[in-house]
Amino acid sequence: MSQKVLIADAWPYVNGDLHPGHFSGHLISADICARFNRLIGNDVLMVSGSDCHGTPITVQADKEGIKPAQIVKKYHQNILELFKLFNLSFNLYTLTTTDNHRKIVQEIFLELLKNGFIQKGVSKQYYSKFDNKFLPDRYVEGTCPHCKSANQRSDQCEVCGRWLKDGELIDPKSKISGKPVELKDSEHYFLHLDKVGEELKEYVESKKGIWKEWVYKEAKGWLDEGLKPRAITRDMDWSIDLPVDEIKKLPKEMWLDNFFGKKIYVWFEAVIGYLSASIEWSQRETGDSLVIFNNNSSLSRDWKEWWLNPSSKHYYFMGQDNLVFHTIMWPAQLIGTQRNYVLPYNVVVNKFMNYEGKKFSKSKNWIIDSKALAEKYGVDTVRFYLALTLPENKEGNFSWNEFKLSVNSNLVGNIGNFWHRNLSFLFNKLGGSIDLSDYNIDLEVKRQIEQTFIKVKKCLEECQFVNALNTIIVLSAFGNKYFDENKIWQLVKENPQKAKEVMLNLLNIVLNLALLLAPFIPESAEKLFKIMGVAFPTPAVGKDNIVPVTLSSFKLALEPKPLFAKIEEAGVN
Repeated sequence: MSQKVLIADAWPYVNGDLHPGHFSGHLISADICARFNRLIGNDVLMVSGSDCHGTPITVQADKEGIKPAQIVKKYHQNILELFKLFNLSFNLYTLTTTDNHRKIVQEIFLELLKNGFIQKGVSKQYYSKFDNKFLPDRYVEGTCPHCKSANQRSDQCEVCGRWLKDGELIDPKSKISGKPVELKDSEHYFLHLDKVGEELKEYVESKKGIWKEWVYKEAKGWLDEGLKPRAITRDMDWSIDLPVDEIKKLPKEMWLDNFFGKKIYVWFEAVIGYLSASIEWSQRETGDSLVIFNNNSSLSRDWKEWWLNPSSKHYYFMGQDNLVFHTIMWPAQLIGTQRNYVLPYNVVVNKFMNYEGKKFSKSKNWIIDSKALAEKYGVDTVRFYLALTLPENKEGNFSWNEFKLSVNSNLVGNIGNFWHRNLSFLFNKLGGSIDLSDYNIDLEVKRQIEQTFIKVKKCLEECQFVNALNTIIVLSAFGNKYFDENKIWQLVKENPQKAKEVMLNLLNIVLNLALLLAPFIPESAEKLFKIMGVAFPTPAVGKDNIVPVTLSSFKLALEPKPLFAKIEEAGVN
C-alpha cells in the first residue's frame, strides 16, 4: 500500500558555495530516502530551497561590497547548478524570496498571533552606540558562557550548540566596528513555547525509537530545561515584513507600539518553507530559471494530501546545528496553528563532517570545491563515498587518503570489479548473451540476495543509510567470492552447461546489486541496466520495485566498459 511521503531537506543559506560537508550533513541522505521511497511505490514530494534572509546573507554582502539581493542571486544559481550536477531529485527547490513564501509565513504568523501563541514583549537586544543601531545576532560576537569558545554569535554557539539568552555572551563586540555593544530594550513578538509544552512533550516522547537515540536525548534535554518564550522578530533590514495591515485589524493589545524596522526572524520563517514550497509545487505547471521543478503525472498535485493527511509521513533532513529548530520549534509552530498539520515523523540529523580533522572554513580557505570534486572523480563516486561515511552518530572526517582507499577498495575493487568482470566474461566468452529455459537460481545465491533486500529495505526505512550501503557491499563481496570459487574461466571449457548456470547466478547478483544501489548511485545503476539490456524500473505509485529479480536470459545491449576508475592521487585544486 502506497503512502504519501514528504522529504523535507534543510534550506541552505545562500551566503556561499556548498562544500561536501553540506552534502554529508543532509543532502545525500535526503535524496537517497526520496529515491528509495519512490522505488518502493510511495507518493513522494521532496522540497527545499535557498534560505535567502537574515544576517548570514547581509554579512556576506558586506564582505563582498554588494547588496543582499545580489548575494542571493549569485549563490542561489550556483546551488541550482550544483544540485543538478549531483542528481538531487527535488520535486521543487525554490527560495524564500518568493511572494508565495512571504504570504504563507505571514499567514502562519497571524494564525499563531490570533491563537495566543505569539505575544508581544520586551527583549534586550544588542545595541551599538558606535554604529548607532540595534545589531542582529550575527553582527555580535563574543565568548560562549558554556564552553568558552571565542568568536561565537550572540544567539547560539556553533561549537557546543547551546542557545544563548540575551546578555549571556561574554565580552560582546560589534562585527562591524569591533567596538563593545550594550543591551537595550526593544519591543518584539515572542513565540510562547510553554503554551504548547504538554503537546510537545507527548510528541517528542512518541519519537523514542524512531529518531536516533542522540537526537531524541538532545530534544528531550531542551524540554527538560523548560520552554520559554522566544523572540521571533528582530530589528533588521533584510527579512520578511510583518503583516502590519492585518495586525492592525486585530485588537490593539496585539499591536507593537512601533512597527518600524521590525522584521520576522529568519529562524521562524525558514522552516515554514517546507509548507510554502509544497504549496508552490502544487500550483506550478512548469519550472523556470530560479527553481528546480519536477512533476510526475502519476503524483497527486494537492499539497493538502501531504500536510493534512494523518497517514502521510514527513522526513526531515539537516545537520546538527538545526536540531532544535526541527524537533522543538517547527513542531510547536505547526501545533500552534491548530490546523492539524502533519508533524515530522522522523527528524534525521547528522553530525558535522570535518575536513582532514578540522572544521570546513571558507574564511581560512579550508574548503573543497564540490563541483570540482564531482567533475574530477564522477558524481556517483562522490555520492558513494559520502553515503558510506555519513556522520550519522558521530562527527565525520573527509580525508583524501580515506577517500582514495575507500573508493578503490569498495566501489572500484569490490562493486565495480564484480560488475565488470561478469559482463566482460559474458561479452568475451559467451558472445554477449545467455538463455537457459530450465534455469533455477542457486539456492545460496537466492538466499543471499533475498536476505540483502530484507536488510537494506529495513535500514532505508529507518534512515540507516551507512548500514544499508555496507550490507550491499557484503552482497557484492559474496558475488566476487562465488565467481572465484566456481572458477568459471575453467568451467566454461570443461562443462559449458554448468558454466551457463553459474553465469546466470552471477548476472542476477549483478542486476540485483544495481537495483539496490539505485538510490545511492542512480546514474551508474541505470547505466548498468542499459548495458545489460534490461529496462530500469520506472517509479510508480503503488508498485514496489525494490524486490529481488531473477532472469533466465540476458543479452548485452552495449559493450561493457568499467563504470568507475581507480584513484591514483586524490585532491582537487
